[in-house]
Formats: sequence, structure tokens, C-alpha cells
Amino acid sequence: MNKISSSNYMSRKRQIILIVLITVLIIGAGVGGFALWSFWPADWSRDAPTLEFPVENTNVIHILGGYGNTPYGFWHNGIDFGCNDSVNILAPCNLRLIGIKTWMYATDPDRWQTSVRFTINWAYSLEIAFESWALNETFADIQREAITLKVNQIVAQGEMLGELLYHGDGTHIHFMIRYKGDAVCPYNFFSESAKNLFDSLWVTCGVGGIPCNETIT
Repeated sequence: MNKISSSNYMSRKRQIILIVLITVLIIGAGVGGFALWSFWPADWSRDAPTLEFPVENTNVIHILGGYGNTPYGFWHNGIDFGCNDSVNILAPCNLRLIGIKTWMYATDPDRWQTSVRFTINWAYSLEIAFESWALNETFADIQREAITLKVNQIVAQGEMLGELLYHGDGTHIHFMIRYKGDAVCPYNFFSESAKNLFDSLWVTCGVGGIPCNETIT
């Protein structure tokens, strides 16, 4: 009887261990799969994207800040679209949202922004900083609420990403493209029509010499 009881006990113990191991494997696969899916791009390729113009109403654009060396003495890793009124910001291509953060990026006075990060494909990503010139956390939260996207959401080209709110002179979006993690000039990826529109605006409100000023000075 003792041998039978011991045998049954060992058998049940092995079953419990096996169940625990299978459960751990299932949970691990699930977590790993979710993590991978969270960063899955909207496009499986590694091809350079074609970007459409991201600002819906171009009449509100009064400043364009170029990529690269600037008159202000620093390297600018994106293009700024300065706006003198609130305006909708559109997806320049198919995107998947992978992160969104509202934070204070400057002091004296305090300034807040909401940074929204997207994958485009396996090689390219996009970040748009909604810099509404919010000078306090209350206005920062209002700007954050004007971006209704959720993490892992796929957005099609032309769909609304959010509204850039005008909270003062200096309101703009910072528009940044990365290739394998390194910032590159967004202008080079604009479609022909987007470049034509950008060029026409640059004549009257461009700052920085040329849209892609990558010379070292």
C-alpha cells in the first residue's frame, strides 16, 4: 500500500510540474507575442516611405523650420511646422502608434509637449511632437486630450492624428523621421505634391537656409 501511495504521489507531482511548466511557457509566449505585436509596423517592408503633407490647413502655417544646422546654433533633427491657429494634423502615410508621452521639456518659462511615436515599417519610424506652447500642466493635458489615438492603433494615410492646439506664439509640430534609429531629413521623403506645397510655403516662411541643411559649419 505504501508503494502504491508513493507511486501515485510521484505521478501527481510530475503532473503538477508539467502543468506549471506548460502554463509558464504559454504565459511567456503570450507576453513575448504581445511585446512583438506592440512594435509591429504598419508595413512589413524596409522601403523608404512616401509622405504626404501632415498639416490639414496650410493657411495657418507661418513658420517652417528646416532640418539640420539652424541660425540658432544647434542641430535640428526634424522639420517644424509653426502655426498661428489650432489645426488638424494628418497621418502622412500608414502608421502604427507605439508610444505617447506628455512632458515638460523646457523651463523658464515651463513648456509642455505631447510626443507621439509611430512605426512606418521595419526600417523607418516617425515622431510628431505636438508643441502647443502650453505653459502649464492644465493646458498640456488639454493638448493631450486632443490626440485621441491609442497605443498599437493603426492609422491610415490621411486620417487625423490629433489637433494641434494654439496656446501661444511658438505653437508648432516637430516632425521627425528616423531610419534605423537615426534622424534623417523628412523633406526627402515627401511626395511630389507635398514637396511642391512645402516649397511654395518655404519661399515666404522658411527658416534655416534650405529644408535639409546638413552641412557642418
